Amino acid sequence: MTWIDDAGVHLPLDRRDALALELDGRRVWAFVPPRDGRRVDGRWLVAWPAPLAPLLDGHADAVLRDLRTGEAVHQTSVSLGSGEGRVELVDAEGRPLTVDKGNHLTAMFAEASDDARGRLVDVVAEALELMRAWGHDGFLAFGNLLGAVRDGRLIGHDNDADVVLLSRATHPVDVISESMALERRFHEAGWQTHRMSGGDFKLFATLPDGLTVGIDVFSAFYLQGMLHVMPTVAADLPRSSLLPTSTVRLEGRDLPAPADPEAVLAATYGPGWRTPDPAFKYDPPRWLRRRLGGYMRGERKHARYWQNFYKTKASKVPGEPSSFARWVAGRDPRPTSLIDVGCGTARDSLWLSGQGMDVLGCDYSPAGLAFATDRAAEQGRDAAFRRLNLYDVRQLLATGALLARERKTDAVYARFLVHALEDDGRQNLWRFSRSVLRNSRGRVYLEFRTEATEHEFGEHFRQFVQPDVVTEELGSYGFEIEHCEDRYGLAVHRAEDPRVCRIVAKMED
Repeated sequence: MTWIDDAGVHLPLDRRDALALELDGRRVWAFVPPRDGRRVDGRWLVAWPAPLAPLLDGHADAVLRDLRTGEAVHQTSVSLGSGEGRVELVDAEGRPLTVDKGNHLTAMFAEASDDARGRLVDVVAEALELMRAWGHDGFLAFGNLLGAVRDGRLIGHDNDADVVLLSRATHPVDVISESMALERRFHEAGWQTHRMSGGDFKLFATLPDGLTVGIDVFSAFYLQGMLHVMPTVAADLPRSSLLPTSTVRLEGRDLPAPADPEAVLAATYGPGWRTPDPAFKYDPPRWLRRRLGGYMRGERKHARYWQNFYKTKASKVPGEPSSFARWVAGRDPRPTSLIDVGCGTARDSLWLSGQGMDVLGCDYSPAGLAFATDRAAEQGRDAAFRRLNLYDVRQLLATGALLARERKTDAVYARFLVHALEDDGRQNLWRFSRSVLRNSRGRVYLEFRTEATEHEFGEHFRQFVQPDVVTEELGSYGFEIEHCEDRYGLAVHRAEDPRVCRIVAKMED
């Protein structure tokens, strides 16, 4: 028996092939039960992807389709959430949304017009031509190369563009340097860019329908004689498989491709690359994830959760300042220059700024920083925000050193952050605080949960470290505890009254 409810899709254990879920005649999600589900009461339960679940409110006609045969294996009418009205999976401009291979909810090329597809390929061609003019070897890769070789079209269940920068360097530091130099050239030429890791960055193209699409520029390099392509491929392919470039046709345009496109696609997707697979997900071996992550990416623990959270739930977070922000602003001495770590939607950053403090908001999630920046603009606040990854020691230390030189900071503020960090992230919060407060001998202001309770926005990683652990750790980093209380009544929100701890610690002379 198969059924669909608010928990997800329930399937017999013998259902192991890839399936697509269609709602009201449109494919919105593809999955493989053993890979994406878990066993519950002798059945598969494939839970709704985090970005999709909040939008499943209403009723719809649902079809589960076998992606291998095209057969409809289950058809039903479903009522989800309140059950009122039809389920609508569209963005603010009315574009249909689908869950992609990265578990993001986004518009797909299947819904794009021919003009929009052509415009994207024109921008990709322009980017590759600039790379060539600046002395870099580049060509189509991943989904774009796959679509070009298969049928000359962008893949309908894809949503971005991919090119490779083939580095002449063989040391990761030199590969990173080349990638960053290329990004600067694009930036100086007027392109919007965003750095994803040491070895890849994004360019952005705005299509005729208003959709902004990313163009990933992935570094490829040879290390110990093996080709590595960010972020998922290592293959025993000679350089002659890549250069000199060949030409493929995509959406009616000629673009540079590897010398042997089929060999590259087999190395990327396996021997079955010619068969379309909307449920495909990259699954590189652990040694490769560790190698490329260590060289290029840094740790990204829980990054996907927070990206999805700020894309789907940020507007539901209260806009007024927290009681902790008001408490900090009322203390003596009062902070004058503050870094809000884990600023989220910037509800406290913007309010504290309005109290006359010089505030810098830092957060892990680019989506959170984008939301905070938009909120600051709406309020007419001259606010500053910066990305900070407490799981990436290199980025953390570099950012801390730069901020120590660029600004005088007398307070680090972190509300509801400590309990959302794993142990290494918490230690890095203390390292960062020591770095930026060393010159001012300033203070750390913390508020965090100390016991498990249900909360409005659902579950995410939390560990309820106790006050004595935090005070001992702060002491080991050179902080003296000035205030510590752990009780109920400090962070009441609607029906919630969690037990929380407030700590103020001053850096010792």
